[in-house]
Amino acid sequence: MALKSITLKDLGELEPGSPSGEQWDRLVQSNPASGFMQSTYWAQFKRRMGLKPYHLGVFDDGKLLGGGIFYTAPNMKGAGFLVAPDGPVLPWHDADLASRGLDLMVEALEAEASSSGSMALRIAPRLCAQLPPALNRFSKSPLRLIEHKTMLLDLQPEPQHLLEKMKPKARYNIGLAHRKGVTVYEESSLSASRKFYAVMQSVSARNNIFVEPLSFFIALIETLCPPGLARVFFAEHEGEILGALLMVIFGERATYLYGGTGDTKRNFMGGYALQWAAINAARNAGANVYDFWGYDSTSSPDNNYAGFSRFKSQFCGQWVELSGSLDLYFMDRLADVVIKAINEMALEA
Repeated sequence: MALKSITLKDLGELEPGSPSGEQWDRLVQSNPASGFMQSTYWAQFKRRMGLKPYHLGVFDDGKLLGGGIFYTAPNMKGAGFLVAPDGPVLPWHDADLASRGLDLMVEALEAEASSSGSMALRIAPRLCAQLPPALNRFSKSPLRLIEHKTMLLDLQPEPQHLLEKMKPKARYNIGLAHRKGVTVYEESSLSASRKFYAVMQSVSARNNIFVEPLSFFIALIETLCPPGLARVFFAEHEGEILGALLMVIFGERATYLYGGTGDTKRNFMGGYALQWAAINAARNAGANVYDFWGYDSTSSPDNNYAGFSRFKSQFCGQWVELSGSLDLYFMDRLADVVIKAINEMALEA
């Protein structure tokens, strides 16, 4: 079918649950190269965290067919990035249409670069390593917006078949947690935010990894739990919290976004109980795939996340490597930043 008129529109701040917001979210859910970070709900969360979203829509003869939500931090003084995790949302299977839509967005964002304080665009669609022609002018980014190396578990088999597919250690530890009396419950109150953060602090200290501040988890849980996108689980034994897990369900994909175990009764295998509860909850919610959100297939010792990867490997999902984040510099803005930096150095000399 011939393309009639490809146009671009600034969609503004679409409210989650509004007719326009639901139309956008359905588009994102239907695109396998996108995900929850392009949803109106995630945009609402990011606004609460102080970021400014630019929401562009691509239309074919008035019908929404793509676009993207691009975030920028205020006060970047011209040296910031416009970032689109899980985006932009385009029909990547149609090379011509994707290229035309992307060209329109890049042109609009470059024109807006001065007021947004941005010198470059950073995107991260969930594409394979072989990039479509529309992205030839982008370069690999040194930083990541999403976990591009991950493990996906097919949730379509029955629970018993999922258990049988796991490594024996996973099956045993799930059973051990049950025999020890470990229970898993779900909670999404303000107190859940504080309890979840306490677990993440233990994970951070034990593994020497960064964890976001309490305000981040409060905003995340308060924004995403009420509409059902985020679900928070706790593993408990005789009143003691053993671990916690935060899962996001958007469309047919469930994502294990944050979680871990505390320092109490680690031999009770609360982490296995949590994953098994989340996997079953995701299946019951209609998800077809469970994304473990980050997986190092080599489990190299110098990687702080190697232990997490060994744990995730017990569930026997499929290892996937995506293209990763991609950068495109706005050359005029980059030149301005370089000149400004040189002038400031000269003044300080």
